[in-house]
Formats: sequence, structure tokens, C-alpha cells
Amino acid sequence: MEAALTEFGDHGFHGARVDRITKAVGCNARLLYHYFGSKEKLYIAALEHIFTDIRAQERQLELERLPPRAAMERLVGFTFDFFDSNPLFVKVARNENLLEGRYIVQTEAVRASSLPLMDAITKILEQGYREGAFARSYDPLQLYVTIVAISAHHLNNGHTFSAIFGVDLLSVEWRVERRRHAIAFVMNALDAAAP
Repeated sequence: MEAALTEFGDHGFHGARVDRITKAVGCNARLLYHYFGSKEKLYIAALEHIFTDIRAQERQLELERLPPRAAMERLVGFTFDFFDSNPLFVKVARNENLLEGRYIVQTEAVRASSLPLMDAITKILEQGYREGAFARSYDPLQLYVTIVAISAHHLNNGHTFSAIFGVDLLSVEWRVERRRHAIAFVMNALDAAAP
């Protein structure tokens, strides 16, 4: 699966070549087609693999065992760290977005694996607001999309933003500061009184 993910990440769905995948893993195309049926089905399996993997890692955070503030800080930190240490995930997801989600919509596994995360965020927000740990609550999906954006946008646009602003957004030092900023930003938003 890693060879397929690398190929799809580097070349997108349309540019990916099955012969390069099979060469990387040392098998023939016939075997790959036997298991997956088509390049499209292999790509969908690759999407399922990376998205169900992040969801499995999020479940291991055991957010429900933590007080709301600690749970939210852990979620933001994990999300940032996951994207930072998994550039292949970022590349494959970006390529699927360029295809307007054409293939990910075909898999129920990705949607189903995301439900526990949304449930966990909902509970954290409700408990935090109820207990006074957060000054306000947010729509769980809106908040998660914000967390993803603040954790990955600099990776998706690192080269162009670095050129435009004259700062290396992909340097370790900048990313360490960005992580601190991401956590503080989300926590400050939860502390802010509703407008």
C-alpha cells in the first residue's frame, strides 16, 4: 500500500502508473489487478487506508478520559503533528481534493471511521461549555475544519508562502512556532465570549 500511496501522492490519480507501483513492490500488474480489480479500486483502497489510519490514531488519544481543555489541546496537537509527520497523507488528500472528492465519496469506510471523532468533539465541546471550561461552544465540524486548516495550510502552501513572505514556512523552527500558535489559537477561540 505504501508504494501505491507514494505513487498517488507524487503523481495524482491520473499521473500514477500501475507499472511503477508494481516495480516498487516487486510484483506484476496481474497480481495487483487480481487483488484490487483496477487502478481506481486501488486508489480508493489507498484513500481508505490513510483516512482510517488517522481516525484509528485519533481514537487512541482517548480524549473522553481527559478534561475538556486538555482533550482539545491534545486533539489540536495531534492533528498538527500528524500532518507534519505524514506528508504523504497531505499530498494524497490534496490530490483527491483536486479531483473534487470523486473517489473518496465512493467509500463508506472513510465516512464511518470519522463518526467517532465527531462524537468525541461534540462531547468535549458540550462538557467544556457546561462546566465553564469554555466560554462558548462551536459546531463540532466547523471547529474540526478550523483545526485541520490551521494544522495543514502552511504545508499545502509552504513553498508559495515562503517565496511570497521571505520566510521558510517549512523550517523546523517555523513549524514549532506554528504548532504553538495553532493550539493557542483554538483555545483562545473557545475562551472568547460569543459575539
